Amino acid sequence: MIQVTEAMRQAFASDGVIKAEGLLSTAELAECRRCLDFNLANPGPTALDIYKGTSDSHYNDLGTAKSLEVYGPMLKKLGFADFLADLWGSEHVWYFGEEIFIKNGGEVGRTLWHQDTPYFPAEGAHLANIWISFEALPARNALEVVRISHVGPMYDGAAFMDSKDPTRPLWGAEHFPRLPDIEAERAEDPNSWDVLSWDLEPGDAVVLHSGALHGGAPVDTACPTRHTVVLRFFGDDLRYRPFPDAKPDYFMDLRAFDVGSLKAGDLYRGEHFLQLR
Repeated sequence: MIQVTEAMRQAFASDGVIKAEGLLSTAELAECRRCLDFNLANPGPTALDIYKGTSDSHYNDLGTAKSLEVYGPMLKKLGFADFLADLWGSEHVWYFGEEIFIKNGGEVGRTLWHQDTPYFPAEGAHLANIWISFEALPARNALEVVRISHVGPMYDGAAFMDSKDPTRPLWGAEHFPRLPDIEAERAEDPNSWDVLSWDLEPGDAVVLHSGALHGGAPVDTACPTRHTVVLRFFGDDLRYRPFPDAKPDYFMDLRAFDVGSLKAGDLYRGEHFLQLR
């Protein structure tokens, strides 16, 4: 695994996202692919085809406790914790969990713009998604991230119930401001949002703060398949923020992931999270 540079630290802190070029060697990438294949062979209770029956249908899975038996040794072996501790300036690193995405068939649309932070009850500087795809991707088919959005407003989540309604609220207007329709605004003015995206080769990764607005990564006839694993982590600077007192408009009840023993502002910790250092 590559070493963190000062330029990477500064860019992650200021922009909320970096391209970690060559983060993983060929052998290390193969270790990650073995874990993704385990997910496919052992789908979790949340595994589903999002937008099933439409042209935007694609596979998504948040994994299970059983998958941690496979991911845990890989995470420790490859040194993700030391990489992130150096990137953040954190003494400790915990593993939040993985999510896999598979888009096949040559014409599957964008993942809706969203931030991850409305989907879990915590906020702070030490959050990261490591977005790893196993195919070479031109920038138009890779993840897009709005620069500096990790320190901007936290919007409501996207419900992901209807690909034609990209801002359908997760919690409701009384809890968070509604997501802007970023693609509609970009269609009118391509410079309306400061969006970062990169060409990616196998072994590269996009490392973003979980609170950054991100989305995109469609497939098309020139780039017909994408297998992606997203690894989520947190460090010392993360504090508990209770979920709204409401039922989310979502395919699962996120409140099941709440940590009921914590009070607002407490350091976000839990025995069920794998501590890597």
